[in-house]
Amino acid sequence: MSNPWEDPNQEQRAGGEPHKMPQGMPTGPVMPPVRKGIWYAWTPLIIKYLISICVSMAAVMGYTFIYISRHYEETVGAMQDQQDMLDLSVSISERMLQYTTQLEGITALIVIPVILYMFHRDRKNERLAGVIPNRKAPLWKYGAVAGIAAALCVGLNDLILISGISSYSASYQQTSDSLYSAPFGMQLLCLGVLVPISEELVFRGMMFKRLREQSGFMHAAIFSSVVFALLHGNMVQMLYAFATGMMLSYVYEKYGSVKAPATAHVVMNLISVTATRFGLFGWLMEDRLRISVVTVLCGALAAAMFVLIQRIDERPL
Repeated sequence: MSNPWEDPNQEQRAGGEPHKMPQGMPTGPVMPPVRKGIWYAWTPLIIKYLISICVSMAAVMGYTFIYISRHYEETVGAMQDQQDMLDLSVSISERMLQYTTQLEGITALIVIPVILYMFHRDRKNERLAGVIPNRKAPLWKYGAVAGIAAALCVGLNDLILISGISSYSASYQQTSDSLYSAPFGMQLLCLGVLVPISEELVFRGMMFKRLREQSGFMHAAIFSSVVFALLHGNMVQMLYAFATGMMLSYVYEKYGSVKAPATAHVVMNLISVTATRFGLFGWLMEDRLRISVVTVLCGALAAAMFVLIQRIDERPL
């Protein structure tokens, strides 16, 4: 019996007969057996969060400087009492939450070129090492990516609403309030476009891809999806992020380009932002039959798109 965690190219690299994979399963690129340290896959994520911390610190320092310059006497008075100083710090932190979306967008703007440089450097090293990459699917097949992304976005959100688990997560409510307090145009730009592109470069383009170089598809997909989920910080988003992370990893493997998961992630976030802005999910929840029918239709659409994606032959030429 074959091991599902085994690298499908292992026997071929050893000089034996190629490992026979079931039709439709991701096969991955043909590459030499290079083993790298544990930090190899984690480095892009560490860089992303270092950039995020620096952006947050710079924003807090800038906001504090502006606040002190406008409320100088009040600030000097607060410095005389430890409790007043603590209250002032809490007040500044709460006001900074209003700019969560903007800070996420600024972080993404910095992360994208940095990780993109690392991504292209990895691809260059692969070419120099003689790695044969997966074939890239033509652009006209990206309709299936948008379709499965839209279906999963609406369907998973419906299931979360039907289950009622979102009402038990205070951190989820706080995160949603912070992100969706920005102007709608800013939400579309930052949450709908910049953030998903930066996350796909980090989690699929770098972490999943680097893990994939050293292991089978399932190992790389599950590990990167678990990390992606845990970093969302609350149970509701964790469940959503893990499910979508597995789909995004599969799409990347089949399409042979990071543009595919990036497209799917952008579609999902744009739908989420727009649906929240215009109360789509609230409207669905007004009628149990309505939300149930929509959820079933989303499941059917996702299954149909999965079949189309599964037929893509990603094996190297």
